[in-house]
Amino acid sequence: MTSPPLAGQHVLVTRPAGQTEGFRTLLEAAGATVTTAPTIRLVPAADPEALARAAARLAEYDWIVPTSVNAVRRLGDAVSEADSMCALATGRFAAVGPATADALRALGVAECLVPPIYRGEALADEIVAATGPESRPDARVLLVQAERARPVLRERLVAAGARVDVAPAYAVEVNPDVRDVLREFIELGRGDWLTFTASSAARAFVQLVGAQTGGALVAAISPVTASTLAELGLPVHVVAAMHSMPGLVDALVASAARPGRFAATHGHA
Repeated sequence: MTSPPLAGQHVLVTRPAGQTEGFRTLLEAAGATVTTAPTIRLVPAADPEALARAAARLAEYDWIVPTSVNAVRRLGDAVSEADSMCALATGRFAAVGPATADALRALGVAECLVPPIYRGEALADEIVAATGPESRPDARVLLVQAERARPVLRERLVAAGARVDVAPAYAVEVNPDVRDVLREFIELGRGDWLTFTASSAARAFVQLVGAQTGGALVAAISPVTASTLAELGLPVHVVAAMHSMPGLVDALVASAARPGRFAATHGHA
């Protein structure tokens, strides 16, 4: 009987609490042992009313762009409170990746623009192209995102002539409660993979335990996250070709299939 592709591999997941189960299920189905250590936690935005105000006037926007699944969830709550659910069925939505698009569809959004490359830069280009040159100078775009999110999406849309409003849906802070879990994973040297699905999780990891891996390999969900990890001094061994959790699992499985990959790096199975 053939062993699962990640059998014997110990994987650390740094996603926020409440958002690990899907990723964990995929990893365990591939045979991995999983330790969860949410390096970040989500807290209310400094101005929680900003999203409420935007939700009450969604119909005024040509594009509504939540930049994460978390943003979709909070937008859904705000729209429900504002009694403007009909705007979800009639508004024009865009999302940076399939997970966010799926969350929007679960709220009742009929159609959602998703770029072929799951990055803010590509999403901005797709929105500009879909808007049409005659409408760009007057196009109104609502970005629903984390506080202090990457500015590239807004900057590109503004440069193309769009009028962009930003509604912070939540803030991200370091979660000190997992410091001991991280230290144990690293100091015992028994971990095989550190996985990162957001730059904020990578930055929090380094704030908590420094740029050390304990011999584990580092996997990033996207080039953006990989770039952040490199800037922080962490080596990046794998970047998912498809920038999603299933894509990240596929990348780990592909790495495991390469002969000698783990033995040469860790000296243990």
